[in-house]
Amino acid sequence: MLKKRLIPLLAALSLTWVLSVPAASAGEDQKSSDAIAPEVAEALQGLAVRAKLVEKLGFDALRISVDVKGDKATLMGEVPKKATQELAKEVALSVKGIKAVDNQVKEVAPAGTMANAEAEVKDAGLEIKVKTLLLNEIGANALSITVESTDGVVSLRGKLDSKEISKAASEKVKTIKGVKKVVNLLSV
Repeated sequence: MLKKRLIPLLAALSLTWVLSVPAASAGEDQKSSDAIAPEVAEALQGLAVRAKLVEKLGFDALRISVDVKGDKATLMGEVPKKATQELAKEVALSVKGIKAVDNQVKEVAPAGTMANAEAEVKDAGLEIKVKTLLLNEIGANALSITVESTDGVVSLRGKLDSKEISKAASEKVKTIKGVKKVVNLLSV
């Protein structure tokens, strides 16, 4: 019974959180007049699909990863319900620019508890915000950065071309609401 009441609450929380993410569509809000690199556009499109999945499917979407190539999204991962597996494709198709979906999501029995669900939704939303900001601010360099978040502590890992880009990435992430601390593990 508690589980049935908690799921709509978590979905509402995730919707509120994800909707505060800036639009992640290719080409919007770019600071430079230069054309956006295709890999950056695909990464932004992947984040838009991931944000929409979290918005619409809540906690169940946290175990779904997204890869976009052109206008095709590939969904991978595991979900606890068949309905979520089937809905994931429809949600991805609802994102502007996605015309085809390869749904490789599998249904498996749930392993986690609902007690951690709210924190996981917040962490996923924060990771989406950070990656979107980095892609918009430092472009293709952001593709080399792995972002992880736990309770507002964001870690940045990867290899970049310069210390200046590493420092700029870290400083930009600190400005995001919900980030308590940034652990910069970026190497040059």
